[in-house]
Amino acid sequence: MSSTTTTKDSSTGFRARWSRIAEFAKVARSQRSLFIASAIIAVVYNVLGALDIVSTVAGLQAQMGAEANPFIRLLMENLTSGWIPAKLILQLLVTAMILWFPHRLVLAIFSVSMLMTALVVWNNLNIAGLF
Repeated sequence: MSSTTTTKDSSTGFRARWSRIAEFAKVARSQRSLFIASAIIAVVYNVLGALDIVSTVAGLQAQMGAEANPFIRLLMENLTSGWIPAKLILQLLVTAMILWFPHRLVLAIFSVSMLMTALVVWNNLNIAGLF
């Protein structure tokens, strides 16, 4: 078997998998209850994300802690205040995914993620002395 055939087979398989995923997403979006749930989760996710940014800034300004997330810390070190729009862009990408593919498993994963983000916000506010 030549490498050209292998590449063609793998790219065909890749396209077929994405085609199936797109079809599953379309079916999930057509279910009204899943679409409504995804919209609610997307709104709450973004509110929590904004609160995470505000509470992180408050904690850092109180000089009572440091950013624990290594990826966000890297953004802070390299982009100074530019980490805020970068984090917002990442949130919007996740929001698009939630709305594009409102499958029950996706919604469950992001529900757990929201709980973890709420705990982070609570911790940040505690560190800042605001809670």
